Amino acid sequence: MFSGHHATVHCHECNRAMVPRIVICYGQPLKSICPFCGCTFSTFESGFGRLLRRFQTRRLSFSVFFGLATAVIGCGLIGLLSSKGLLSTDTGHMGLHGAIIFGLLALAELAFQTVEQLAKKLDHESNYYWAILVVLAMILIHQIPEWTGYMVLAFAVMLTRALLSGLLQLFKTRSKGLVSN
Repeated sequence: MFSGHHATVHCHECNRAMVPRIVICYGQPLKSICPFCGCTFSTFESGFGRLLRRFQTRRLSFSVFFGLATAVIGCGLIGLLSSKGLLSTDTGHMGLHGAIIFGLLALAELAFQTVEQLAKKLDHESNYYWAILVVLAMILIHQIPEWTGYMVLAFAVMLTRALLSGLLQLFKTRSKGLVSN
């Protein structure tokens, strides 16, 4: 007992009072485990993982997807109004390109949120699901070489989605005063 607090915590699985053991790999702490049942008590992120967490929220929501879907509908309406002659052709082209770009980003956001929600529902780490998707993409590229460009485009759209949503999240947390400079 130091400074009025016990040095023990209760395991989430076996409900025993224990002192967690820390698992270290190459000098970096990975996780702490229960010495009795071996289940993971808590995980520790790497420095790069902490940097990436600044760009992401812990809550999963489809609000970004709904915003992107609204942008797709708005750009589609601009294209529709242009095709009816109410707006100029150049404005219609901008609306068409905007609908395509925002549509791809909306699909990428939907795929991201689906994988993350599935991992959360099944109580798994989502990086395993992403690794499976990368392996499937590599197998598809190996089996059908003509799809290489499409897979590169899909991963580029996913990276762009991550960058944009991360920057939006960073600005949102900065405006709330949660991120220090």
